[in-house]
Amino acid sequence: MDFLRGARIAFALAVGVVGCCLCPTASAADESAGSSVAASFAAFWQAAKGRPFAQQLDAWDRDIEAPRRDLYASVVWEASQHQDWQARRLRFLQARFAAYPALAVDIPTEERALRGVLDQQIPRFHRVFPDADLQPPVQLLLAPNFDAKSGVLADGRPVLAFAVDSLLLEKADLGIVVPHELFHLYHAKHAGFSNDGVMPGVALTVPLFEEGLAAYVSSQLSPGHDDGALLLQADLGDIPASRLAGIAHRFLADARFKAIDSEHPEAFKKWFNAAAAPYQPGLPNRTGYWLGLQVIRHLRRTCSLKQIAAWTPAQADAKVRVALGELARIP
Repeated sequence: MDFLRGARIAFALAVGVVGCCLCPTASAADESAGSSVAASFAAFWQAAKGRPFAQQLDAWDRDIEAPRRDLYASVVWEASQHQDWQARRLRFLQARFAAYPALAVDIPTEERALRGVLDQQIPRFHRVFPDADLQPPVQLLLAPNFDAKSGVLADGRPVLAFAVDSLLLEKADLGIVVPHELFHLYHAKHAGFSNDGVMPGVALTVPLFEEGLAAYVSSQLSPGHDDGALLLQADLGDIPASRLAGIAHRFLADARFKAIDSEHPEAFKKWFNAAAAPYQPGLPNRTGYWLGLQVIRHLRRTCSLKQIAAWTPAQADAKVRVALGELARIP
């Protein structure tokens, strides 16, 4: 995902402007989980509230991005991966600055809640995956274009970033988001699933596996939620089990495409992206997350969670193809 990639951020589809004043140079001064997002926001908002966008942007650069330049360049804006990152940055920030008057008072509360959930979930995650870090590289920050995501800093260090303001805006269930994202960080380090399985050269089955497995782990560490809650989209929880075979068969027709496919980008979008209009007739957008969760449940009938989490991307691809074939034949 970013958490549930492209999914929970329909709010981020904002109007566009051009230009930029930030240069994405790497720096060792990035935000740690121990630093206060609320304090940084307070300094920014004191200078930015009610001001024209250009002045707000100056305050943002100074108080939010400058102290943690590498984190923003590498993980938030992904400047090396997007030629249009400058225009995207301004577009997202303009929309977010407009939302801050309604969010500002609750940002400290959301940060405290997130830290509390991390304190609970990290030891719990370690009990399920004993080789996981007890002090994972978690960063709390403000970001308008995602809520939580794994990333890599310029020096190659992995990091897990939580955007306090986006999580607040979404009213996200932190008990579900945190273990999901902790698993993505763990899986990248221990099994090579970088960027939540959306990697060059791999088939569409790999992000299906990766997101389904992260959702499954979240269901184990934060039990008692239906599929709609686990996937942060109620209509995904409304898909009846009777449709599983047909959906698996439909996905198999797209399994020949790559997760990153410049010639056929619609294949990934129709299974994993959010949008105002439906990508597929008769299916909610992001049905790939729901199908991935069903695939993992099917695989758990014969394999332990430890075994599944240890598979390489190539092994996962092969196992998922077999599982989809079996699910597609269920009467």
